[in-house]
Amino acid sequence: MTAHAGLVLVRELAGALGLAELLDEITVKKRRRGYSPAQQALALCETLIAGGECLDDAALLRADTAQQQLRGHAVPDPTTLGRFLASFNLGHIRQFERALDQSFARVHPLLDRSTVTLDLDATLVEHHGPVGSRQGTRGTYTGKIAWHPLLCFVGETGEWLHGRLRNGHAAASTGARRFLAECVRRLPEEARLYLRADEGFWGQDFFAELERRQVTYAIGAPQIASVRARIAAVAAADWSPSSYRDGSEVTSFEWQPKTWARPRRFVVRRDPVAPGEQLTLDAGGYHYYVLVTNDQERSADELERWHRAKANVENRIKEAKLGLGLDNLPCRGFHANWAHLLITLLAYNLLCWLKLLALPARERSSYAKRLRFRFIAVAATVGRSGRRLVLRLSAGYPLLNDFVEALHRIRGLARAPA
Repeated sequence: MTAHAGLVLVRELAGALGLAELLDEITVKKRRRGYSPAQQALALCETLIAGGECLDDAALLRADTAQQQLRGHAVPDPTTLGRFLASFNLGHIRQFERALDQSFARVHPLLDRSTVTLDLDATLVEHHGPVGSRQGTRGTYTGKIAWHPLLCFVGETGEWLHGRLRNGHAAASTGARRFLAECVRRLPEEARLYLRADEGFWGQDFFAELERRQVTYAIGAPQIASVRARIAAVAAADWSPSSYRDGSEVTSFEWQPKTWARPRRFVVRRDPVAPGEQLTLDAGGYHYYVLVTNDQERSADELERWHRAKANVENRIKEAKLGLGLDNLPCRGFHANWAHLLITLLAYNLLCWLKLLALPARERSSYAKRLRFRFIAVAATVGRSGRRLVLRLSAGYPLLNDFVEALHRIRGLARAPA
């Protein structure tokens, strides 16, 4: 018997995309004996998708002999998985990233990629221990000891496109230009690219790089003295109603700060201060929200509303942390934890691709907790019939037809080249 029959869907999808062949290109193992890199990485993915939060949780899947029969091998022991992660160096990380590049290239033909919106953000992954007990952890401005990875999600589909582990002292935009190049490399050349980010990525060098790559962007602007002064110079007649809420207004203007090489478009929304709320001397009776953009096609209200939708990236980061274990990086070494971050990214995307390519359309907005309860944590028995392994689900399982149809859709996908 198995309590996780839905892992069959995950393995079938990984097989259809040829992930095992891609991951076995990682030369992290010096000897051929034992588990291959693909077997260990995909075992960790299965553990996270099944609800595991640490390496020790792999022991529960290891004890599932029915899944062992279906998989063809047992899940490696947690100690073995820890040694696997500890073997990673920067070169192996780059090999893993190339495998992810190719996995996205195999998914692109299966999805509509005419336009792609990149939602860029950084998040703190906290460590509950003394500073320096894990490589890369630092005290942060929040008072927490943490890493500060840089993340990118696809706005249209919710896929986690890219991630890079950084130490806790890294600013939000540290390494953003190279990170952008790596994100663009994972996307089809013909796709029209958009990017949304908050004020942590404000900087004319980053803007210039986006413009050079012909990426349409909208990035939050910090309300420094020069920005506030320029907003104060906007005439009352230049403000127009905003769709955000009653009383809100928007405007846009071209402006070139003194240190910039060229002017850019600024979009500003102002919301009236609620009765009884504390006023400020420089803002008067309004709260202001500012962004800078190179989009000259859409109106100020359309741009502000589109940029506001970027807030959904926080839900996706929360999903990665609470649904797939990103709130815990389990290893002492920096590269080991970076490898674990990339494995978490792969597990997240396997679940996302399962929603997009196989499960019913109504599940597109479902989070991992719901999918796990409905399609992964399903009881079944495994037996043999006519020299074949047979997975038997209960006839009373309410989503049996959806499960079977999802399996047929995955098997109907064009097999990736070996």
